[in-house]
Amino acid sequence: MASIVSRLLDGRVRMRHFVLVQAVAEHGTLSGAAAELGVTQPYVTRSLQELEAAIGTVLFDRGPRGVTPTPQGQIFVEYAAAVLNTMRQAGERLDDFALGASTGLVRVGVNLATVHMLLPEAILRFKETASWVTISLVEEYQNALRAMLSRNELDMLVGRIPTERSSENQYLRLYEDPLVLAVRKEHPMLGRDVGVPDLMDLPWIVPGYSSVFRSEIDGLFLVHGLSQPRNLIESSTITATRPILRRIDAVAVLPRSLVLADPALAPLSVTVDTVPREIGITIRGGAVEDPVLTDFIACVVTVARELSEQPQLSSDRNPADAAETSPKQS
Repeated sequence: MASIVSRLLDGRVRMRHFVLVQAVAEHGTLSGAAAELGVTQPYVTRSLQELEAAIGTVLFDRGPRGVTPTPQGQIFVEYAAAVLNTMRQAGERLDDFALGASTGLVRVGVNLATVHMLLPEAILRFKETASWVTISLVEEYQNALRAMLSRNELDMLVGRIPTERSSENQYLRLYEDPLVLAVRKEHPMLGRDVGVPDLMDLPWIVPGYSSVFRSEIDGLFLVHGLSQPRNLIESSTITATRPILRRIDAVAVLPRSLVLADPALAPLSVTVDTVPREIGITIRGGAVEDPVLTDFIACVVTVARELSEQPQLSSDRNPADAAETSPKQS
């Protein structure tokens, strides 16, 4: 019996099938997909059956209120999105070539609180020699960014490198920037020898549960045998966290570099060792090589090396070696 890989490549699966699957998944009904594609519902039904027969597996469960992807279908939907995005990129670059235009686009997923110094400087420096390239920044939770990267909706991620790394991605370590417990300069606990148990009655500002690192921050309390603080503010945006922290005697979990760069804030003597310290670049393994993306990554690496020499990012672990790490199974 032929493998699914060979069936996908034997010519029976066409580009229209990828478009069809994406539409069905987005609408959850065959009629909705038909309306979007401008075809009849029987055509959608036949085409979906044709695709499932070609690869030998059911992609959608049919029900009275619509369709839902099977586990195999969910996998196919994710890769169909990546295929279509790759083809759109190919078409855009071919159009540019035909017109003789010098254009380019780099799509970067980021949490700006994590790389607040790195990316602005890298973008400004890159633009000095490549003003025609559009840099598109997408700020989201890490889980959402990783999903977008897998669907080829982003070219790269810049931020904390997870402890468990996907074998489908490649990682480039830049430097270390641990999370610390930050307070305002007037905080009564600043300068004192305190531990996490001494801070439990204070207001805490932590990322929401949509953040991939929230569970690891909760681990800070677990290692001390503590429950979560009762007085919590959940915020994953530095634009809200910083003004609150400056006005009240709260504790926030923030990158050390961001805290040391803010004259109104200071770190307590407690580090958050349950969260990954390494900042780096993540790209999809096997992605089509793009010289514009390669040049931008080189610029980010150069700026990271320079920043790593500043006190905010200094480390006794020799950061900014910019050595590509070996992918690990997630």
